[in-house]
Amino acid sequence: ANTDQWQKLKTWIALQEDWEITVDDGNFIQAIVKTPMMRFRDDVQLLFVPDDRLIQVRSSSRLGLSDLGTNARRVDTLREQLGP
Repeated sequence: ANTDQWQKLKTWIALQEDWEITVDDGNFIQAIVKTPMMRFRDDVQLLFVPDDRLIQVRSSSRLGLSDLGTNARRVDTLREQLGP
């Protein structure tokens, strides 16, 4: 990932109605995402490592034993925003 892709991803996140960015520290974002149906609050952290051209993503549910694949789908959606 490059700087342009990181900026594009940050812009996409900021436009999502169910995402609330709680920390934006340049190369690190922390957000709370509310799930559509049950309005559970999930935590998402993204770290851009420019020297390695890498974006690390962590998405985790606060409650429940199973997220029914929600966090994996969220990571896939974020990956899709970076383009081919």
